[in-house]
Parts: sequence; C-alpha cells; structure tokens
Amino acid sequence: MNELFDKLILRMVFALFLCLTLVLYRFVHHLIYPSNKGHIFSKFYPSKNSAESLHFFSRLLGIGIVFSEFHFDLDQGFLFAVIDFLIRAVVGFLVYLVSLYTVESIVLYNFDYHDEIVKRRNMPYALIGIAHALGVSFVLKVILAISGSSLIVLLFLWLFALVLIGFATKTFPVMSKLSFNRLLIQQNLAVAVSYFGFFVGWSLIIASSVNIPMEGIKWYTIQVILKILLSLIMLPIFIKGIKVIFNINDDFGKLVKEENQQDNSSVETGYGIHEGAVFFTACYFTIVITGKINFETFYPTF
Repeated sequence: MNELFDKLILRMVFALFLCLTLVLYRFVHHLIYPSNKGHIFSKFYPSKNSAESLHFFSRLLGIGIVFSEFHFDLDQGFLFAVIDFLIRAVVGFLVYLVSLYTVESIVLYNFDYHDEIVKRRNMPYALIGIAHALGVSFVLKVILAISGSSLIVLLFLWLFALVLIGFATKTFPVMSKLSFNRLLIQQNLAVAVSYFGFFVGWSLIIASSVNIPMEGIKWYTIQVILKILLSLIMLPIFIKGIKVIFNINDDFGKLVKEENQQDNSSVETGYGIHEGAVFFTACYFTIVITGKINFETFYPTF
C-alpha cells in the first residue's frame, strides 16, 4: 500500500515539475525568440500568428517527448528518488534547449526568428522549427534513458549525438534537389515539407543507432558508428527501391527545364511532399533493418 502511495506522489511531483518546466520555458522562449510583445506576461493570441503558435507549441511537445522515458528509482528511498529525478530533469531540460539552439544555429544561420516568424509569419520556417523540436527530442529521450544517473555519460552521449545531427543536416543539399535558403526566403512549403521528412527521419536513425547498452565508451562508439555506416548503406537502397517499385517519376528536372527556371523557385508543394515522404519512409525501413532485428544466437553451439 505504501508503494502505491509513493508512486502516486511521484506522479504528482512529475506533473507539477512538467508544469513548472513549461512556465520556465515561457521565460526562456521570450529571451531566445524575442517578439513584439510588450512584456513576458502578455496574453497569447494563437489566431494572430499561426506560424508562431506552431513554432512555440512544438517546443512544448518536444519537452514532453524528452521526459517520456524518465524513471524513478525507489531502491534508496522516496526522497532520493525525487532528488535524483529533479537533477536529471533539470539537466535534460537545459540540454534540450542548448541542442535546439545549436541545431538551428547550424541550419538557419541565414535567418532571424523575429524577421521570419513575427514579421513575415513564415510558415515553412515554423515547419522546419517543428522538425527540429521533434527530431532533437527523439534523440535526447534515448540518450537520457541510456545515461541513467551519470552526468558524465550524459555529456558524452549528448555531444556525440549532436555531432551526428550536425553532420546529418549537412547532407540535405545532397539528398534533395530543392534550394533550401532560396525557397525558405520565398516561403515555399515544398522545401519545408521535404526537410521535415529528412530531419525527422535522420533523427530516428540516430536515436536507433545510439540506443545500445553502455558497456564501455570505446566499444559503444564503435557500435554506433557501425550502425550509422550500415544505415548509410541501406538508406539509398530503400530510397531507390521505393521509387522503382512504385514507378515514381521524378519530374523535377523536366519541370524546371520547361519553365526555364534555374532557381526552382516555383516548385510545387507536392514535390516537397514526395521527397519528404520517400526519405522518411526509407529512414524508417532502415531502422527496422539496423535496429529492430534480433539474431539471438546466430550460429549453433555444439
């Protein structure tokens, strides 16, 4: 009976902490992404700027995803469980914010939040922000679960994953035929939808790759790198396979040539959906192959 009561109290503590985290994020959001609002306690009118609403609430959803894998260890008592959770949760919240800021500094270095969201209400910019919030939270959720109570392991895994995410974002010009900066300036949804499937798909691959029991940093790093390399081998196979099996006609080059537009500025949203859907589907099939198949004892023992 005491155990059930302790679990109820811990759930209430968790709910209270999540609410306090959302309050804290409101202050942080105002500092990182300044807007035209007079002060931080001004009322929020979601109908006024849908791009800002999507961008803001995607961050809140990301916080929930990050905390979805937390656990309480009651072996050493109720008080220790609460203190341990609070320390790990605060660290996880800070890591999430720093990760988002770092990724967006890499990808959106040519753009300013105030100009794109507050002034121009750029919906593609907001959709890319949603992709970053979801993708980063998926990866951090796994990292926080693996690191347990070790802050040193958490720091190593976080930096390692951040490097992988940074390299992944640099492959978008290779995987997509769309001009990222030019189309984002023109508020073309095609590049945002394509990037959404690309980034979330890559985030799932990275999250699956780092989801390995930590038995030693050296062996762990080797295993993760091998899974990433295997993913790089399997991913093009699935992308090509999907296009061949379903006879998908990539008419992008033909459209650009017919319209005599080298900057692909008027590309249809449908092409971005095609790119994003194919890439995300191929990424998910890839993690099925690289992370979801268990061979148990591969060779028979005699």
